[in-house]
Formats: sequence, C-alpha cells, structure tokens
Amino acid sequence: MNTLADWELHLETLSPPSHIELGLERVAVVWSRLEQRLPRQVLTVAGTNGKGSTVETAGLIAQTQGLRYGQYTSPHIHHIHERIKVAGQPVSDAELVAAFGRVESARDSVFLTYFEFLTLAAFVIFQHHQLDLWILEIGLGGRLDAVNVIDPDVSVITSIGLDHQAYLGTTEEAIAREKAGVMRAGVTTFSAAINVRHTLDDEADQQGGSIRWLDEVLEGSMLVLAKQIIDLTRMQLPKTSVALASLAMEELGYHISKECLVRLEQAQMPGRMSRYPIGDQTWILDVGHNPLACEFVTQVLADTVETDHRVVIFGALSDKDVQSMLPILQAYTSRIALVGIDGDRGRSVDSLVNLWSVLFGQTCWRSFATLSDALEGLSSELKLDDQVLIMGSFVLVADALKHDLFN
Repeated sequence: MNTLADWELHLETLSPPSHIELGLERVAVVWSRLEQRLPRQVLTVAGTNGKGSTVETAGLIAQTQGLRYGQYTSPHIHHIHERIKVAGQPVSDAELVAAFGRVESARDSVFLTYFEFLTLAAFVIFQHHQLDLWILEIGLGGRLDAVNVIDPDVSVITSIGLDHQAYLGTTEEAIAREKAGVMRAGVTTFSAAINVRHTLDDEADQQGGSIRWLDEVLEGSMLVLAKQIIDLTRMQLPKTSVALASLAMEELGYHISKECLVRLEQAQMPGRMSRYPIGDQTWILDVGHNPLACEFVTQVLADTVETDHRVVIFGALSDKDVQSMLPILQAYTSRIALVGIDGDRGRSVDSLVNLWSVLFGQTCWRSFATLSDALEGLSSELKLDDQVLIMGSFVLVADALKHDLFN
C-alpha cells in the first residue's frame, strides 16, 4: 500500500469507521510493541459536547507559548488529516502512510478498529516529532476509549449529556462514570458538567484525583485565573470550551498572554457555530448531534435573532436521539426543514417526517430528500435577515461545505 487512499481503503476493510468495539486490551498490546517516547505533558479531553473546541483552544495557547504540540480529534469533516495536527497544521499524506505502516507491522494479527488504528498512528506521528505536549480528544466515553491508554497530566470533562447510550449507559450518571475514566490519581480534572457533579466528585475521590469546577472560577462571564481575568463574552468559540482549556493549560504551567487572548477572540472552527454571511442572510453550520448540543446552540442563537427570522435545516444519523432533539428545535422555531442523510448510518427524510407527525400531530414546515434539494428548494422561501441553522451531523455539515452556496 503506497498511497493514503490505499491505506484508507485497507482500514475500512479491516473495520468500517462506524464500527465500535470498546476496550483497551488490543490497543495496549499493539502500543507496547511500538516505540515508547512520550511527551513531557499530556492533556486529555472527554465529554459529550465541546471537546473539539477545547482541543482547539488548548492548541492556540500552546502555540503562543512556543510549545511543540500535537492535537488529535475525531471525527473529521472532509479529510482524515483533520484528526491529526502538529503545530496546528494537518499532517501530510506521507506522514500518515508511514505511521500506518508502523502500526500495521506492530499489530501483526491483533484486530484493531478503524478508530484504534488511527489513534495509534497519531501516537506514532507525535512521537516522531518529539513534541512537548499531546492534546488528545477522547472519541467515545473515556474509560475504554483507545486514547485512554495514555495517562494524562491534566484532564477535562467538558459536559455530560445523553449520547451513545448503547455503549455508555442510559443515564447521565452512568455516562459520567464512563467519562470519568480519564481521571488519574494525583491529577486534576476540570469540568463544567454540574448536572452530574456528585457523580464526578465521587469518581475523583475513588481514583485519588481532584476535580475543579468551572462555576467556582466564574464571575458572571469573567473567568478568574491565577494571574488574570478573561472576558468570555469576547470569544467566538464556545465560552465553556475556552474557559476549560485555559484552566487546564494554566494547570500545566502556561500563562494566557495578551497575544493569545487576541487570537482566542478571533478563533473559529468549521462546523462549530461557524457563520457565513450570504446575501442578506446569515447561515450557521454546527455539527451538534445530540439533545445537549441542540439546547446549547438554540439558546445561544435565540439571543441573536428574532423568532420570525429563525430557520433550521436538520438531518441526523439513524443512531441519534432524534425524538429528543426535534422538540428542542421546534421550541426554537416553527420553520424547520427536515432532510435525509444517505449512507449506512443515514436516516431518510421519510423517517424524520413520520416521527415529526407522531411527536407533534402535524406535518413539518418543509422536507427534502437531501440537503442539496433543501438548499435549492428553500432559496425562494427565505426572507431578508433570516438566520439559517444547519445542524444534526458531521455528515450534514460536510455536505453543506461542499455546496456551491458556501464556496
């Protein structure tokens, strides 16, 4: 296998990206066969929502500190390179190919899922660059996620909500216990998940770690650090993510400089409430795909636009809790266009329309077989100053970003 395309096909043949098989045994075996050259510090980020923007914020802080750092996130929107960055830049095809070869040789006959294989490849690349800091996003849960084979020097649990219940448990408390697996004895964890405060406090006690709560260092919208105060209202990234990353990096010994604050205020991420002014309208893309994300995004946007100018285009994968998400969106606006998503995990528009009818006893505002159909069909129905939110899946945002409207 000489090209990245060859390797991606090989990985998908071994295990499709959607295949999940939690457990650290297989990863630990292969990891033990690879060269062990860990960085001076590791930051691990778990949680239901806000992980990617927390990793992004921590990377920006590391960059202004002159650190050699790597970031590992998932999933990607367009290309696999997005998951593995060194010094803020996606790694090259050649680096990925070389790393995949190393992992393949080390695994021998050990089965690895797509995510496990990719995680080990990220570790190989980070080792090659001899980095100061690894910033690692947990893919699913915490305790049994492949990333958790590495011990962190500080960890973050961003938020806890219902998602991936088939793997993590059916209650917020059960999910919290799984995500608390990133805690370590003698290590500080920062969290904003006050809805499961008691559970996470108990887990920290049992594991001999400590947990610090975001609400204890907030004064309104001001984050109070040891040496400075940060006005979170000036941030474009989610404020909770900026705050948690700042606390974690301070714990590692890094000061948030004035230059860093300027960069943080300007920072955006594709698909995280990213805004696109198009004509007289504002389009917002968000990869949120669970009830907690829907609540957060709609609450934030409700303060920026009048009810008559709110529009949502929504599509979701078949394993997502659409029954809980739709009422949240319906409370935000009546102008909701449902769209289908293709693929093995996709959910058809007919499925969404039928569920809408069951939930609300009426037909939805508009429905389309695909996002492309929706973007064309709604063009004549949108009003001046409308704010259009496209959300529900990484796949949906990826499809949107490929459309001529956003290019």
